[in-house]
Amino acid sequence: MKQRKTIEIETLRARANFFLANSANEQTGQRKGFQDLAASLLMDAGAYRGFRYLTERDVSPGDTFGITHGTPPVMHDETRVELF
Repeated sequence: MKQRKTIEIETLRARANFFLANSANEQTGQRKGFQDLAASLLMDAGAYRGFRYLTERDVSPGDTFGITHGTPPVMHDETRVELF
């Protein structure tokens, strides 16, 4: 029988977070799909611990970011998140 290949959950989380923070601004659809798939896999593995929106300091200059904290907070790009 062929041996199964698996990926460590922390590797999945790290790769998802890298893509969600570093992908091109125009890739909102891809980020949303990637976020949904990664969150679903983390939930199935019992490893989902929530997320947070990325701030301007969490992304490269010129990239969109998730939120500006203030009163009230201002949403910018709901696909720029970090999975815990």
